Amino acid sequence: MKIILFRFEKEKINFLDCDINSGNLVVGDRENISLESTKNRGEKYNKVLEELLRIQTKYSAGLFVYQSPQKYMGKIKDEEGFANSAILHLFCHKNNIGLLELTPKIVREKLSIPNEDFKNLLEQEGDVIRKTYSIAKSDKIFDGLVFVSLLKNII
Repeated sequence: MKIILFRFEKEKINFLDCDINSGNLVVGDRENISLESTKNRGEKYNKVLEELLRIQTKYSAGLFVYQSPQKYMGKIKDEEGFANSAILHLFCHKNNIGLLELTPKIVREKLSIPNEDFKNLLEQEGDVIRKTYSIAKSDKIFDGLVFVSLLKNII
């Protein structure tokens, strides 16, 4: 199954093309798309839609996954990331593309494991991802890739 992993930032879209074949995760192309050239939010959101269409046309993914914006005590920390994830939801709905949100809670529940076991599993899988794909822990897409790798047999 072809998957596109997204991580939205205020002025950037990070994405990674992945395939899951027989339980194996294969990492493909990776891009960072700048949104800095846009003059206002309307242009920015339009560019996000155009880039989503370009990505889907190029990769024909069956599933889009994304790391959702962080929330603190009911407040959204990253407004632009939240808006971009809302645009992603709309795009996937209109184009009949599967969509999966990645948060520690969602992934842990899908794996049906206790929180302490989940934390250990995250550390172990993170080590495997760093070694296998030469990706730094500080990389914006790292956490999402760890989550996808943990879910590769469920997706």
